[in-house]
Amino acid sequence: MSLYKKILVAFLILIIFPLLILGWISYTLSQNLIESKFNEQTELTMKSVARNIRNIISEANYFSDYYSIMKPEISRVFKELNTYRDNGKKMPDYESEIRSSLLSYSPIVSAALYAKSGIVATATNSSSTFISYEQLMGSSVFQEVKELNGIPKWIGPKEHQELQLNDNYFYQIRVIRELYSTEEIGISIAQLQLKELENTFQLDTPNRLQNHRLMIMNKNGLVIFDNRNQELLGHQFLTEISEQVELNRPFSSESVIFQDEKNMVSFYPLQLKDLGASDWILVSITPWRYVAGQMQTIMIWIAALLSLILSLALIFNFVFVNRIIHFLLRVVNSMKRVERGELSTRVHVKGKDETTILARGFNSLVGRITDLLEEVKLQQNRKNKAELMLLQAQIKPHFLFNTLESINVLAVQNQGDKISQMVYQLGNMLRISMYDKEEIRIRDELEHLQSYLEIQEFRFEDSFRYEIDVPEHLLEYSIQKLTLQPFVENCIQHGFEGIEYIGLIRIYAEEERDGIAFYIADNGIGLSNEQLARFHYSLETDRSFDSRDAIRGERRGLGLGNVADRIRIGYGKDYGVYICSHPDSGTTIKCVIPKYRGEWGAFNRAAGG
Repeated sequence: MSLYKKILVAFLILIIFPLLILGWISYTLSQNLIESKFNEQTELTMKSVARNIRNIISEANYFSDYYSIMKPEISRVFKELNTYRDNGKKMPDYESEIRSSLLSYSPIVSAALYAKSGIVATATNSSSTFISYEQLMGSSVFQEVKELNGIPKWIGPKEHQELQLNDNYFYQIRVIRELYSTEEIGISIAQLQLKELENTFQLDTPNRLQNHRLMIMNKNGLVIFDNRNQELLGHQFLTEISEQVELNRPFSSESVIFQDEKNMVSFYPLQLKDLGASDWILVSITPWRYVAGQMQTIMIWIAALLSLILSLALIFNFVFVNRIIHFLLRVVNSMKRVERGELSTRVHVKGKDETTILARGFNSLVGRITDLLEEVKLQQNRKNKAELMLLQAQIKPHFLFNTLESINVLAVQNQGDKISQMVYQLGNMLRISMYDKEEIRIRDELEHLQSYLEIQEFRFEDSFRYEIDVPEHLLEYSIQKLTLQPFVENCIQHGFEGIEYIGLIRIYAEEERDGIAFYIADNGIGLSNEQLARFHYSLETDRSFDSRDAIRGERRGLGLGNVADRIRIGYGKDYGVYICSHPDSGTTIKCVIPKYRGEWGAFNRAAGG
């Protein structure tokens, strides 16, 4: 093992790893231990508080049941209110009856009786006012109270502000029924000041009260009671701590950020559905600094000690290992640049140690790779040029042979005028095919194609028609010469073989992103699925042109394969030839080439000559 590796391994094993593991274990164990003990104690406390809250609510419900149902005073008031008729007399005042019954319970500050007739009777020891019977019926609480069917509905401060109640009190709303007939006779609203609830939330010592907060919130996160002078009353508590908590469990406790400080927040759903307070949740908030106590000081000392040791380790690394690491980084960066193709990259040679040998070896290797790539590139260019020349040599004799065969047929038939016109058109074709540049204008390619079609029309008179539709603005772009003629030749020689109707060939072009798509469509016999599969397989396997293809004697598809290879070699894999066909439904060939302009001066002078 080299010295560098020994130093690196010793640095990691003896310094870095032990420090990181020690810090992680200490922190994790202390956090888990503190949270576990705190959660156990908090759950017991919250269960005790929840029992007291249940007793308070139960006591208030019991009093409400007794005076609203069992005592005849309240039933009599409702009966008179429901049967009252406005005959010019003043309606009796029932405040004394309400005070002697409902307000005799000290937590009740005010009360209102809503008769089904719409009349409201109230008694209050505060400045509270109550809404009308029609407003009560239009509120969202009314339907909930009806569904409880006599069980009191509890409303906390700041809840259901549409009731226009004094939001510093709790409210109990319930349906009142006649004792014997159980007929609904009205609704009562009682305003309560629960001193016992406030006493329940007072903690053991002033110091603990300062560091520990207990609240009650509803299911929507609205705080309806806060033991710290109602500081958060009416606040949306869940919005302030985001979605960091889960409320679906009987007891849950999470570490969250609240009021810019880390706190332990615990939730305990109050099981008060049977008492009319189904959605209340008890919340405990304790600052983490109070939870951690002296353990926090110990963790700070441990963190300071670990920081000191890490600082010393970093100084050691900077003084003794930094030079070697920086050299390796320079080598790695140089290798990445070479991977991206920057073969001119070299590592600066400095010093007389092992790093110098490594730098020189890297530079020598990159230089050798550069030479080999240049040699491979030169050989590939030569190979591509030879393939193009061979492909062109195959195409030219192929269509020339078919044309001369057509002229021979006309000569046998002694049709001199047609022979003269065919020879003229053949001359136009040879003029383009003998042009020494690989690419010509689309205009000239179409002229060559039209000459070929007119020659074939002489031979196959009244057997096919053709249409050429290429937009004028595309005629000056470049195309490899002798690209379209093999497609048309394939239509005539093979697509119309054996048909008893007049064939039709349509040649048209469209712009397609950065390219030009030529379409050659016929209404001939089409191709079978096996023939299409063989052609597509030859394109998908990206085969190189094999000169033995010309010796196998298979005429069908010879021009198509050659043109597909020429386009692939000349333009790349993004361009090529696609065939869509079905037996007895014709064939459509799509040929896609790039859209750009070349230089045509040499050909124009030759054409003019």
